[in-house]
Amino acid sequence: MGIVTLVILIFLLPYVWFLWTGISNKTGMMERYRWKKPLAALLLLVILSAALNYFYSNAYQLAFFQNGFELMVGLIVAGAFLVILSIINIIVGIVYKNAPKSFHNPKVAWTVSMFLCATILFFIVWVYPLAEKASYITQLESAIAAANEQQDGEEITVVFMSSEKQCVRRRTENCNSSDYQNTFFVKNNLDDTKQVQVQIRALDYEQNELKSVESKIMTLQAGELKLVETEETSDQESIWSRSSFETEVRTASYQSIYRYRDAN
Repeated sequence: MGIVTLVILIFLLPYVWFLWTGISNKTGMMERYRWKKPLAALLLLVILSAALNYFYSNAYQLAFFQNGFELMVGLIVAGAFLVILSIINIIVGIVYKNAPKSFHNPKVAWTVSMFLCATILFFIVWVYPLAEKASYITQLESAIAAANEQQDGEEITVVFMSSEKQCVRRRTENCNSSDYQNTFFVKNNLDDTKQVQVQIRALDYEQNELKSVESKIMTLQAGELKLVETEETSDQESIWSRSSFETEVRTASYQSIYRYRDAN
């Protein structure tokens, strides 16, 4: 999650800049609300991220945008926040109907609500997928390097990449209750396309078995490396968001066996 956190923090900087200039203007530290520079910084990040997405699409055959299911989730979350904020604004507007604008300004309240919901949607459908793509590409390149080192004449190579929780803040109740996402890759070292299936036995630090899982039957072209997909791998998520399987405890090591056959 290190790369994901870094990308999110980078995109948060213009928003912090917006907030800081607004507070400075209200407190008199700044004569004018200088919003143009943080807006330019945000637009620059959007342009650079679009270029990076284009590169990922061409170099790694990754979709430019999220799939329809993930986009729908983002719209629902942003819409839910908008409904909640709208109800709050309506109630506050009724209760403080005759209050001075210095205390309650309905126009400002609605503008802030719309801006907040737009920001939530932007991070869900653009920033977070970009961060996950960057993390996935890093794992993919590491898996390719590890597979090349490990193969040593093996027909099929299984590579264990990571076992981590999908949490930005690790010390939270929600994160503590979540399972570890385990990511494995498999590579076909043969010269022909094969149908491959692997069985993985995940072990903890004391070599106790955490879980034994069998992958789906995957078609790999000669020299191709893919994420190991099991029944726990979600087909509704984009490839960069998927993991092989989950465990309640972090996986420290593994044992694996494989079988393959010619692709029909």
